Amino acid sequence: MTTKSSPTTRWVRYGLATALSTGLLMSPLSTQSGHAAPDEDAPIEVVVNGDDIAADSDEGLTFKGFGVLTANSTSAVLLDYKAQHPEEYARLLRILFGGDNPIMNHVKIEMGNDRNNSTGPDPATMRTADEEANVRRHPGFQLAADAKRLNPDLKVSILRWNAPGWVEDNDDIYTWYKNTILAAHREYGYMIDYVNPGVNEHTADLEWTKEFSERVRTDSTGYVSDDRRLAGFRKGERKQFNQIETVISDEVSVGTFGDEMIDDEELREAVGASGYHYNTNDDGAGNFTALAEEHNEQIWNSEAQATFSNTSFRRYNNTADPTTEGTGIGGNGSALEMANTIVKGFVNSRRSHFIYQPAIGSFYEGGQYSYKELVSARDPWSGWMHYDGGLAVLQHFSSFADTGWEDGRGRDEIWRMIPQASASSAQGTNPVNGRNGGPNYVTMADPAKSDFSTVIVNDSEQAQTYRITPQNLRLGRNPELSVWQTTAAAQDEQFDANFKQHVADVRPDDQGAYEVEVAPYSVVSVTSLDVERDEAWTTALPVEGERTVLGEDDEVLFSDDYDYRRKKVATIDHRGKVSRRTESFIDSRGGEEGAIPLYTWARNGAFEAHRADDGEWVLRQQLDTAEGIGGAWNGGDPVAAVGDRRWTDYRASVDVRFETESTENNYAALGARNSGGGSSHKISGTPYTIQLSATGDWTFARLGETIAEGSIEDWQADPEDWHELQLEVAGNRVTASIDDQQLVEHTDDQPYLSGWVDLASGPHHTQFDNLQVERIDDQAAHYDRYLDDLEMAELDDPGEELLRYDGEWSHANGESMYTYGRTASVTEEAGSGLEYTFDGTGLDLLGANDGSARLRVSVDGEVVEQEASTVTSGEYQQTYSLRDLEPGRHTVRIELLSGSLKVDAVGTVGAR
Repeated sequence: MTTKSSPTTRWVRYGLATALSTGLLMSPLSTQSGHAAPDEDAPIEVVVNGDDIAADSDEGLTFKGFGVLTANSTSAVLLDYKAQHPEEYARLLRILFGGDNPIMNHVKIEMGNDRNNSTGPDPATMRTADEEANVRRHPGFQLAADAKRLNPDLKVSILRWNAPGWVEDNDDIYTWYKNTILAAHREYGYMIDYVNPGVNEHTADLEWTKEFSERVRTDSTGYVSDDRRLAGFRKGERKQFNQIETVISDEVSVGTFGDEMIDDEELREAVGASGYHYNTNDDGAGNFTALAEEHNEQIWNSEAQATFSNTSFRRYNNTADPTTEGTGIGGNGSALEMANTIVKGFVNSRRSHFIYQPAIGSFYEGGQYSYKELVSARDPWSGWMHYDGGLAVLQHFSSFADTGWEDGRGRDEIWRMIPQASASSAQGTNPVNGRNGGPNYVTMADPAKSDFSTVIVNDSEQAQTYRITPQNLRLGRNPELSVWQTTAAAQDEQFDANFKQHVADVRPDDQGAYEVEVAPYSVVSVTSLDVERDEAWTTALPVEGERTVLGEDDEVLFSDDYDYRRKKVATIDHRGKVSRRTESFIDSRGGEEGAIPLYTWARNGAFEAHRADDGEWVLRQQLDTAEGIGGAWNGGDPVAAVGDRRWTDYRASVDVRFETESTENNYAALGARNSGGGSSHKISGTPYTIQLSATGDWTFARLGETIAEGSIEDWQADPEDWHELQLEVAGNRVTASIDDQQLVEHTDDQPYLSGWVDLASGPHHTQFDNLQVERIDDQAAHYDRYLDDLEMAELDDPGEELLRYDGEWSHANGESMYTYGRTASVTEEAGSGLEYTFDGTGLDLLGANDGSARLRVSVDGEVVEQEASTVTSGEYQQTYSLRDLEPGRHTVRIELLSGSLKVDAVGTVGAR
């Protein structure tokens, strides 16, 4: 980064009109402010005193920036991007981890046990006590390896929720951790930097913390194995392993261990970083502030809230919070709320590092904690990714400071956060609400006193005026400060038109102060740096492209025989580019015993491509009660999703084989039309299933409720035998078959009309093969578009209207995690309408409704249904469907006559 030194105020790019339109004209006369102060018209005073920069605080007050948490299956399909669209995967790495000022400095990996830990499971690196630790089947370790190629200074840490079934005590925990750490070093060349030896979001075990740290520091035995190829330390490993630091304790809410850390020097010596989740506050005694300031201890927000919903659509919300309709990029669950969490976290408890769960959402929409991420990577077949505006907000911090960890060589390169030049008036702890209009800002500075940046967050409907006075800094004679702003675009502009904009350069007044007016619902960085040449900052984030449907141009929507022997995957070089070198798909994703399959998101259990004893490649469910099964966040038998939520009418089939002869809960199942929801972690949350047990009994169910059941005649229980399960879904009709024998034809009065397929089993080794999802003659196989209710214009062409509302509607963000995009549009006003123009043959309204709405439906200006009924619908379910239009372009208007209507999403059906 370059220090600015020119005293010339540069308005050439922006002009007076731009300054006025952005609300950022600097003038002593422009003092309108809504902050809580004795004089409401007085500016908010910020003094940045170089003597307050704690240069000797090389741990406690260094700004470490931000981190990615990959956990509970949130990276389930991320490596599919690397395999199918490596250029998109590489771009993701460059955006998050590349450049001189990376957004993310840390990859935190949650160790899995093949059981659900909320969104889903992460693979166990050791499924038995004597298995060689396998980090290749866990996407987090490979993500960290690829990120570390771009940024060698990146930190990597691990922790766990539940442990595998064979783990019985802390000795086993230590072996599991140590073998995994050394396996990662041998496979990828990096040593883990930090480990939390306890259980995530549990009270700290202080004695185990000390013992674990001592074991790590003094370990001389290395890898634990009877296999001499693996056992012990290899050259150079021991020294690096002994330097691993311990994290305490990742509790949810305020840490309970602050007083012990203050009082116990031995505990402080054992701990490298103190972290807790989803709370910005200190404990009652101010222990965490004291740990940072007096003991030079790192305090992390080790699991923090990012953005709830898509920032691109937020400008269409009309929430009054508190009085003016619309909150721009701010409001409930917003990127500005996230920014205020950073500010308040530092001000109240000296948090200097913030890790987001998940920063990357790479699992199918509809799982627990959906729409909580900064990057959405859910369609690996298309390469589609959404880079949320929350990343631009984070860049207002990371691009205006040198972030990270000091290297121990005494060079003092990392910027310090300055408590005396930071303040927060936001209310609450998680979420953090700044709509009261008070001051919220944080200041970071070069320890050499040569530069500083103040980041101001205004998550309110009122403009604010700040007056920043630098003192005892080496900024040159009368230096100017640059002002960069991110706020929402007008509805006729591209959504990101006002992201990361250089809106002004300001000079000091006679008292050496700089006055800046901050627009409502914006974040502003005021800095002495010249960041014009920082390409990562000045380059706009990518705008998401078309989300193509899986198999949209094919007769067979998807098929997989799980034999990937001929498939290769790209590798990433140190520049974050796709290299010419490739590697085996199977080897890179786990090996022959179990490799990550394509397009598969498990919500419980472990489904992997596996070479069976007979040499055949299958999809094997790897959990088995005979080998022990660990605990889970959400209980349930193994279940995994394959496919696209936009699939509608199709025929799905799969072959199944039972490895074990157990008769207790030993089954295989095929499901259809699932889109997630509150029960998606178990097969009873799947709309339609056909289930076959190892005893020959079968069950057809809707959402876990048995519709029909029976037994296969002349059943022979033979582990070598394959059986075919088949489901056909067409409109409201569902047909189920086993081994080409039709068993059920069911008509559903409240049908689920779209969703992926599910594979499920009991907690036993079960094999699946030859999965196929194909079109049905004369039926539309998928939606052409699946629109969020706030998708009112094309993102890259705001003049291209999409959904058009009239009348009285509530358009809200911050809805439930099982509401599509966490947005909803609701009306109870008769005459209110929704209109959409599209090419196709039908249109569906999706969302949880009580069935009270009565609708007048018009197509191309002609009423086709004078008083249409709606059905009681659940999450991601259709409440109204319009079908059988002539192929072509149509304008459909839906008008509420009575009742209440909630629109969560709109799906349009193409030609059959």
